[in-house]
Amino acid sequence: MNISKKEYFFGLTIVIFLTAIAFLLYWEVTKIYIPYPAMGKKKISVDNYPDTVKIGVVSRFTPEKIYKGYQPIMDYLTKKTHYLFELKLSPSYKQTLTDLREGKVTAAFLGSFIFAQNIEPSLQAVLKPLNKNGKPFLHSVLFVRGNSKIRSPLDLKGKSVAVPSRESFSGNWLQLIELRKYGLTQDSLKKITHFSYHNSVVLQVLMHNFDAGVVKERVANEYLNRGIRIIAYSEEIPSSPIVISKKSNKKKVSLFVSSLLNLKNNKIRKNWDPEFMNGFVKADNSDYYELKKLIYDR
Repeated sequence: MNISKKEYFFGLTIVIFLTAIAFLLYWEVTKIYIPYPAMGKKKISVDNYPDTVKIGVVSRFTPEKIYKGYQPIMDYLTKKTHYLFELKLSPSYKQTLTDLREGKVTAAFLGSFIFAQNIEPSLQAVLKPLNKNGKPFLHSVLFVRGNSKIRSPLDLKGKSVAVPSRESFSGNWLQLIELRKYGLTQDSLKKITHFSYHNSVVLQVLMHNFDAGVVKERVANEYLNRGIRIIAYSEEIPSSPIVISKKSNKKKVSLFVSSLLNLKNNKIRKNWDPEFMNGFVKADNSDYYELKKLIYDR
């Protein structure tokens, strides 16, 4: 089929435009090329503090996104306690758990799923974040593009789905629980693929690489006006715990917990990751027993 030069250049312009949009979307959602800064925006002299307190965090987001949402918490704790609080990122959820067990971090922001799988006497949940309704629970959600014809999990038959880490609840909920409600299995899908970060899952769906995706509700809410639509919610599960180990320094833990638990000034939390903007309540290992049962009784 012959096409005119005008049609050719018009088509080329469209391709370039769509490529640029894709690149900008990738830039906005992942930003994985930005190196993770070790400290806050202002340089802090370690000589001004008696000791450094390292806090682990699972790799649910890119380093840049974790820094943006979690570093303000470290800055607040440093100012409040006069210890130098520092984030310790890991390449996986399991590595953060290992760092905690080995005493390389005083406490860690863990995921509910990996903690429920690894509840043991040497680990202790001390805090869990509140949601916007003031409750210590969260949901995972199944979402699609806004113009998708998929309306329920039943419509996923023969479709492709992107999910986050295998070590997260969102990375397992659809396969272990939700599909069974509709008489489906993982084999009913065209494919299901795990990605390291929740935001990468959103990107994959918006880029038309996958028909649907699963992420934490808190992540999906960021994109509700940017091209996605939620079609299913998971059951209510306890929110992601902050956990200590038997090797954690008791004095540092006490200051850490009390500083977060007793913070009443909402303005201080306004720049924190949305998961922690509503404050915390005390947590206990028993809060995660039902989730552990839900996982292993399937």
